[in-house]
Amino acid sequence: MRPPFQRYPLALRIIMMFCMFLFNMGIVQFLALFAAQKLFNLENIEQVLEGNFTQANSVGAFIFIQGVSSLGGFVLTAMMFAVLESGEFKHHLRINTFPSAKMISLAVLSIIVAQFFIDFLVQVNQKIALPASLHFLYDFQKRAEEITNAMMNFKDVGHLIIVSIVMALIPAIGEEFFFRGLLLGDLLKGKIHPAIAISVTGLIFAVSHMEYDNTLAIWALGSFLGYLYYVSGSLWLPIAAHFTNNFLAVLMKYLFNLGMISEEIANAKTPLYATIISLAVFAVFIFIFNKWKNPATFVEIEESESLNETTSV
Repeated sequence: MRPPFQRYPLALRIIMMFCMFLFNMGIVQFLALFAAQKLFNLENIEQVLEGNFTQANSVGAFIFIQGVSSLGGFVLTAMMFAVLESGEFKHHLRINTFPSAKMISLAVLSIIVAQFFIDFLVQVNQKIALPASLHFLYDFQKRAEEITNAMMNFKDVGHLIIVSIVMALIPAIGEEFFFRGLLLGDLLKGKIHPAIAISVTGLIFAVSHMEYDNTLAIWALGSFLGYLYYVSGSLWLPIAAHFTNNFLAVLMKYLFNLGMISEEIANAKTPLYATIISLAVFAVFIFIFNKWKNPATFVEIEESESLNETTSV
């Protein structure tokens, strides 16, 4: 039986993809809210969603909601849509192939080195003023930062592990399944030029975070993650890099809470020489990636299906 979405043009599939994501996210969040209210014995779940953590166990409830929503919204949508497009999801999302240990190591090192340049992009972004009509984005970002700080206000290893899973591992898996495995994969299969597909996907990834001051940094990060997906043909490489980036933020906050990092160091701006060195080393890593690359053959869904049928005969 031919998958139902296979006959639709790329543009329509992209629209349907985001519609399914919004629908799934709405259903999953509703179920997560209901479950959190019962599991954590909350009287007013709406306060938790607003970032008001005055109730007992409210922070734990929000972490639970965040984790379930990420898995249900991103992972579920990617798997469902892939099946409707091609009849399966493992090969479609490139999760049945694994990168070499040396590529994973280089990806992790690249993310660590790139932190100086990422911080520089944040500084540049902050100098670009928003028009008055879009100032609500500042309010949204401020509220998101307050919620994040509340979730990361811990000093014990147990909370470090839980928060790392919810804020580093689950988003890395979920967002890579959707943005790289599904969205970027479909653009590449649709014969969109890789540079354009990677850049556009990275921009959509950045805008979806609704963090204006971090838009350039997230765009650059998302584009690099797309590049890793393209050169490796495996979704696990960008997942490893994405997790590293998220975990570094959690770890730095943990060390700050323990007093091992001072406020001056935590808020220090990256000097220009560090940014230049970071870019130079990162460029060397990109050169190595190009030497080691083992890209997948991204073909149209119809063509892939035809090849599979021929092979089976």
